Amino acid sequence: MRSTYTSFTHSKYFSPAFNSAIFDGPLRIYFAQFHESLALKIYFMIQQNLKAELAQIKEKTKNSKQNLLLMIYPTDETFMLSFESAPPTQRIATEDWDNDRVMGLRGALEDAELDGLIEEVRRCFKTWPTLIPFELEIQSCGL
Repeated sequence: MRSTYTSFTHSKYFSPAFNSAIFDGPLRIYFAQFHESLALKIYFMIQQNLKAELAQIKEKTKNSKQNLLLMIYPTDETFMLSFESAPPTQRIATEDWDNDRVMGLRGALEDAELDGLIEEVRRCFKTWPTLIPFELEIQSCGL
């Protein structure tokens, strides 16, 4: 995470309701304790269904320190505070924040919706990370 943890906790994406997290390389799942079983189910589904993609994204982000922040918001209100432009029926929203990607879930998803979530995570992995071009890295080092 290029931004500090403090700036993340003060961002519009963080909710004080998040009192638990699962970290696996660049994949970070934040949730309230009562969503623990859902968070674990999502994590294991990603592990099973996106094994190759997850290994690739871990390798790609090793130096860039980019993360996919998957947030399970406990209520519609907490979701809308972070994704205010999301239509009322949208259950999953994704935005870029600094060099990270934030994916928010509007409350608990039903089992029938989990396959769609896994496909959305797959799309995020395919279109991300947007690594900093080599020329910009050289310029920032003063070369």
